Amino acid sequence: MAKLGLFASLTVIIAALGFATMGEAGADGTACVTTKFKTDMVKQACAKGGQKEAKDVMKAFNKDKKIKSCNQCHSKLAPNYELKADGLAQFQKLGGK
Repeated sequence: MAKLGLFASLTVIIAALGFATMGEAGADGTACVTTKFKTDMVKQACAKGGQKEAKDVMKAFNKDKKIKSCNQCHSKLAPNYELKADGLAQFQKLGGK
């Protein structure tokens, strides 16, 4: 009986931790690596659904603005998505905030 109680307690603790971290990461469980955001759009997407949501939002932006490649603004992609020197300026010039 004591083993069952211990197992139930551990299950509840693990489930609580899982739910507590869901807001910080996307459906795939990957939180955004960046903590200092230069754009509101990506900051909000990361808060909502982690790296997956941020990628989806940026892909939609690229499609809307007819940008064919993420490499137009980013020097490196996953996991940090480092911007080129003019990456933020390109984003802002296209109307990104």
